Amino acid sequence: MTNSILDMPSYTYAVKAQRLLRSRGYPCRIKRREKSAERGCGYSVHLTGGSEIAVRLLESHGIPYVISGGGEVNDQL
Repeated sequence: MTNSILDMPSYTYAVKAQRLLRSRGYPCRIKRREKSAERGCGYSVHLTGGSEIAVRLLESHGIPYVISGGGEVNDQL
């Protein structure tokens, strides 16, 4: 199964996104980004499975994000 990585502007938004996605049945977890990351330190939500509907859900609830990557296989939550 593939994963998507959504960079969040703050820890608060990462938690809001995680709660919303989990309540709708999307397995996800929050990870802290490395200081050496291109966008600096911060938090990302790692989403398992199809992200297209999940990101629409975030948009409809006004939760900002940037898709920073994905495609990793077998990164089990």
